[in-house]
Amino acid sequence: MKKKYQITISRIEQFLLLFTVSLLPSYLCLSQNVTIKGKADTSYLLETNKIYAYTYDDYISYREKELASSLIDAKGNFALSFSISQPTYIYLMADNAKSEMIAEPNRTYDIDFLAKDSDAVNTLSIAVPVSMMFNNSDSTEINYLMADFSNRYEAFLEYNRPLISTKSSFFFGRIDTMKTLCVQKYSAFNKRYLNNYIDYTFAQLEESITLKENEKIVEKYFKNKTIQLGNNDYMMFFNQFFAVTISAFMAEPQTQNEIGKQNFASLMEYFKQINVLANDTIRETFILKSLAEYFRYPACKVSSVLAILDQAATQCKAGENRRSAENLKKKFSVMNTGNPAPTLPFQDMDGKTISLSDFKGKYVYLNFWTTWCSSCTQEMMMIPELKKIYGNKIAFVSISVDKKPESMKNFLKKNSKLDHDKNGAGWKFLYCDNYKKAKEEFNVLTVPTYFLIDPKGNILQSPADKPQDIDTTFIQIKKKK
Repeated sequence: MKKKYQITISRIEQFLLLFTVSLLPSYLCLSQNVTIKGKADTSYLLETNKIYAYTYDDYISYREKELASSLIDAKGNFALSFSISQPTYIYLMADNAKSEMIAEPNRTYDIDFLAKDSDAVNTLSIAVPVSMMFNNSDSTEINYLMADFSNRYEAFLEYNRPLISTKSSFFFGRIDTMKTLCVQKYSAFNKRYLNNYIDYTFAQLEESITLKENEKIVEKYFKNKTIQLGNNDYMMFFNQFFAVTISAFMAEPQTQNEIGKQNFASLMEYFKQINVLANDTIRETFILKSLAEYFRYPACKVSSVLAILDQAATQCKAGENRRSAENLKKKFSVMNTGNPAPTLPFQDMDGKTISLSDFKGKYVYLNFWTTWCSSCTQEMMMIPELKKIYGNKIAFVSISVDKKPESMKNFLKKNSKLDHDKNGAGWKFLYCDNYKKAKEEFNVLTVPTYFLIDPKGNILQSPADKPQDIDTTFIQIKKKK
């Protein structure tokens, strides 16, 4: 019997654990088509007219991979179509609303993409989780089974909350019992995907309440176990389990010296001292995750990290790790000083396509902004004076990432003192109609964000100082012949 059911977002907030859906190991089979059709709440039409399907290209860089996109019509109807070769974790995005599901090959899904909560806070780069309703599924379908397990699991957590809060050793026996009961209950469906999800949901729980004796966790979930680099839950558990170890090693001067050698093979040898990293593939993955974390440290030398990633992209034995290394290289190379600025196209006030390469020959002071960002608009009021003093050598370019270009145009009509140049002689206002692409290529995680580009089109400062602090740099530029 066909059933309608809803996947909610409550488990995302449960107990600060990351209960997400998993991916099975890669199978050698042909891709098959998936169709996701349905209705999005028409409130989204105020913000966007498209919905997207994404997955992750790897689980170290978490680089997004677009699978499909569809227009949303006036009634909210949409249809997405793409090919996959195995059950795959995906998420749908409309504006900044996000809903997760599992897509299985050769299936058609009929869903309702529900509205955001009325009190949801809209942000530029952080997704707002929303629910979806499945209209044509049955009790053997993977999303139904996972929702059923999640409800039982959350009830189990709630019942045992006192034992969890005290990290009682008695609770581990209950975990084993509950896990055995779940495996028995769902064994009739023969869903390897679901089995992985159950296994590593409990693994994350065990790890989160284990104070000592991590050797038991290693024995249970790593030793003589299949390494699943393409499995979302396995990698969530992997990242959670090694987080403390990574932080400890990254803080050691010896580790930083090893990174300074810019030698991937040397790092592989160095990390052999950790017993659980005896396996080459696990050690590769650990190193890549460590480099991803180290990149945030103030002491990080970008050139050293990129050099190691360049070697890892060819030397890693696991293909998934080679891909992760490539994706991390792309991620960490974004807007690095000395690199060419991205050539992503934007629209000017008249809808004409323009890219930063059109400004070669001048320095470019670039900022990303939105009309609803008060600090953006306040700081931009300082630019007319800067333009008056330095406009002969510096082009000022402001790129709006508002949801619709009309927001930028209406703002400029109301703020004529900004004195923008429609011809682009001194201050050009552009509109970005693809924020996700701008986020990826320019690393725009928040607004306002500023960059300074040299006359050859290379990045001079990333990020650059704000208008109230940029004078010293501009004076030096003005002095140059």
